[in-house]
Amino acid sequence: GLFTTAAVLTMNSTGVDSNPLKRGVWLLDNMLHDPPPPPPPNVPEVDLTDPRILSMTPKERMADHRNQAACRSCHAKIDPWGLALENYDAIGRFRTTIKDKPVDANAVLYNNESLNGVAGLKDYLLTKRQDQFAKAMVHKMTSFALGRPLSFADPAEIEALTTKLRSQGDGLKDLV
Repeated sequence: GLFTTAAVLTMNSTGVDSNPLKRGVWLLDNMLHDPPPPPPPNVPEVDLTDPRILSMTPKERMADHRNQAACRSCHAKIDPWGLALENYDAIGRFRTTIKDKPVDANAVLYNNESLNGVAGLKDYLLTKRQDQFAKAMVHKMTSFALGRPLSFADPAEIEALTTKLRSQGDGLKDLV
């Protein structure tokens, strides 16, 4: 349920609408500990004053942006994660339409796996990325508990803690 909490969805929106890019980056960084690289310095901004762009849904804008060769490789890794959350608006309310069009929260990952909305996202994480998710949670919680970023000396302990967490059923109480 963390992905669909109003706080997470709102902080990763524009304040006016959802932001699949911000939501995808947040999910990759915080839930899978696999942050995308920073954008190159010459990435063109999406012109939100262009009437053609303004008439598009966030998903359509992302697809239009990905059509630029310089943007395609990074966005192929990021966009699907955020697009799976498109049923949620800027403040986390569930919606079925955007700009009088049905919401399309389906996305395809770079490995050709489909994410069909938030249910598909959760299912994919639980069935195909559970180890990575658990390790990311251990990493985040350990860094928080130690009050410092983890260093080159910490990976063995993170692996051991993750193995123990997985053997105990991945419970938050066990992690804490």
